[in-house]
Amino acid sequence: MKKDHSITLNNPGRGLPKHMSNHFDRYRTNDLGFLSTRRGRTGFTLLELVIATSILSIIALLIYPAYRASSRSYQLSVVQSNLQQNARIGMKKMVKELEAGMVVIPEESNDAKGEGSINYVYEKEKPFKMAFYAWNSTSGLLDNDIIALYAALPTLNTEPVGPAFSSEGQEPLLYIRKYSSSEWSDPEPLVLSDVKVIQLNFIMGGDNQDQILITLELAQAGPLKEWRTFKLVSAARLGAR
Repeated sequence: MKKDHSITLNNPGRGLPKHMSNHFDRYRTNDLGFLSTRRGRTGFTLLELVIATSILSIIALLIYPAYRASSRSYQLSVVQSNLQQNARIGMKKMVKELEAGMVVIPEESNDAKGEGSINYVYEKEKPFKMAFYAWNSTSGLLDNDIIALYAALPTLNTEPVGPAFSSEGQEPLLYIRKYSSSEWSDPEPLVLSDVKVIQLNFIMGGDNQDQILITLELAQAGPLKEWRTFKLVSAARLGAR
C-alpha cells in the first residue's frame, strides 16, 4: 500500500518520516506560542513608558533654552523697532511744525497761557516745552495761531511735565496743542501710549535764535520688564518752510 507523503498547511509534518515530522511539530508549537504571546500584549510595559518619558524630557530640556533665547531675541527686536519708529515719527512731526513756525514765544510773554496756571512758553530751566507763533502763508503775516510742543502725563495731558522729574510708574508722552480762534485744541499725542518719554529738550541757538536742537529719548518695557531706550537728536530752523 502506497503511503501518502503530501504536506498540508494545517499539519506540515503529516506524511513525512517520523524524525522530520517531530522537527516540524516542535517549530510549529514554538511559532504558535510566539504569536499567542504577541496577540496577548495590548500596550507598553511600565519600563517602556518610563524610558520613553525620560527621552522626551531630555529632548525638551535641550530644546527649550534655544527656543526661549530665540523668543526673547524676537521680542527685543520688536520693542526696539517700535521705539525707533515712534521716535522718528514724533521727531519728524516736531521738525515739520517748527520749520513752519516763525517766532518762539519768550518766557515773559503770556500769549501761550493755557487753562489755569499752565503756560507753554519756552524756558531754559524747563526745556521740555516750547510754544511758537505759526506763520499764516495766505496773508504773509503773523497771526494769533500758536503751536505748543511739550511732554505731559496721559492723565494730565494739558499740563507740561519734565520727564526727568516724573515718578516711578508715570509714563509721560509727547503732545502737540494748537491755539486758534481764541481757544486751545485738544492735545494730540505724537507717540503711541506703549512708550514713554524720558527726555525731551529744546535748545535754541543761532545768530537770530532761530535754530532749535531737539533731543527726544523714548523708553519701553522689554520682555523681562527691563527698560529699553532709544534716543534721537535733530535740528530745525524756524521759518525754513
